[in-house]
Amino acid sequence: MEYIDTIRPFALIAYYVFISFIIIIIILDNKKPEKAFAFIFLILLVPIAGVIIYLLFGAQYHKKKMLTKKRYFDKVYLHQVSEATKLTPITNPESSYSKLPTLFYTIEQVNFTNNNNIEVLINGEEKFPRLLEEINNAKKSIHLDYYIIEDDTIGNKIFDLLCQKAQNGVKVRLIFDDVGSSISRDGLKKLKSAGVEAYAYMPVLFSRLAHKANYRNHRKIVVIDNETGFLGGINIKDKYINPNDSGLYWRDTHILIKGEAVTDLQYLFISDWYFVSGQKIDLNEVLYKNIHQISNKVPTSILGSDYGKNNQTIMEAFFGMITSAREEILITTPYFIPDESIFNALKISSKSGVKIKLMVPEKTDIKTAFYASQTYLKELLLSGVEVYFYTKGMMHSKTMIIDSLISTVGSTNMDQRSFSLNAEVNAFIYDAAIAEKLRFHFEEDLKNCYKLQLEDLRRRAWYVKVLCSIARLIAPIL
Repeated sequence: MEYIDTIRPFALIAYYVFISFIIIIIILDNKKPEKAFAFIFLILLVPIAGVIIYLLFGAQYHKKKMLTKKRYFDKVYLHQVSEATKLTPITNPESSYSKLPTLFYTIEQVNFTNNNNIEVLINGEEKFPRLLEEINNAKKSIHLDYYIIEDDTIGNKIFDLLCQKAQNGVKVRLIFDDVGSSISRDGLKKLKSAGVEAYAYMPVLFSRLAHKANYRNHRKIVVIDNETGFLGGINIKDKYINPNDSGLYWRDTHILIKGEAVTDLQYLFISDWYFVSGQKIDLNEVLYKNIHQISNKVPTSILGSDYGKNNQTIMEAFFGMITSAREEILITTPYFIPDESIFNALKISSKSGVKIKLMVPEKTDIKTAFYASQTYLKELLLSGVEVYFYTKGMMHSKTMIIDSLISTVGSTNMDQRSFSLNAEVNAFIYDAAIAEKLRFHFEEDLKNCYKLQLEDLRRRAWYVKVLCSIARLIAPIL
């Protein structure tokens, strides 16, 4: 006991020195102030667990170095694109919306392209039949890039078709996130034996324990023959098809694109493919060449974002959309933990007379995020924003509609993880017909919602309010 009493002061000093060293590293890492504070608060609140969480999820310097290489590849290789192939939509120069094409080009060097057909797909019941149909029709190449892929019933159905197409000479490439996906060894072996090239995005040792690890690939991309693209919120898993074994109704939105915008979607895949495999895909093979086959003129822009990029491109695009709104903003998101700029833009827009409706699920699959989101809702309600809780099941759709004219569909949640840590992709569509379709589904979903009132937040139990406040403090790292 005397020995323990002797070393205890030295151990305590060593502990405080170590904690101080970690905090200094966090400060010198130049993270956003709110994110740095969240990590420091967590370390001081639960010292040992907080340090472990930071070392696992906040200090992944080797991954940052890898993503820096990815950024260089994007800049040098992918931007070798002829701007002559891009067309910008004609907008009213007096309209506030006319700033969006300039904004998108400035932040990510992408334009709106005019020659596109867009098909809105609601839930897995509509997505997967169209996906299987397009894969079956593939003649040259099939590229898939997903956060979640499981070799369950729908997963195996897609795998079987991919194997068949690969054996028939179609080039099949597959990227799956190693944290989000659960593909068995037998499933991977079957794919690779058939000639499918498959790579994990940023592999981890214990994927089942790292479901919130940083720098994940949260995209859901399919590109077929360089002419057809899919993107949205629906992963490859049985639970996205209703009814499902979980008994939870899953509400989600995806889109199918045929046209010029697919080229920009393809560029994102090429970037991810180089990152996971080290292989370059010839850009001459992926340019869209069949404009004459497109019957519609739906101006569309594809924006991607990830940690390897200088700017939070999709967050900036969201901000541009919100601040351009004149009459109405409709938002669906499963997780609402916005950064300060988006949060303030929504409040100020509402106070300026723009009617804003936000739809979130009544219950989510991530409790901490749910508690954190509640702390933002009171300020929104006080600013005049209408908040609706979706009660039919899990609202996983990620959409925004501005003035029944501009809309976006993609993989990006309205939270800081999507904005600054994960690889995401969204389509931005400048078309009244598409906006009206999305608005129709929003109105239909409202039938399965109840409107949140300030009194509902006040009636919460005291311990729930405490949990919400604590979750808000660590929200930047959720």
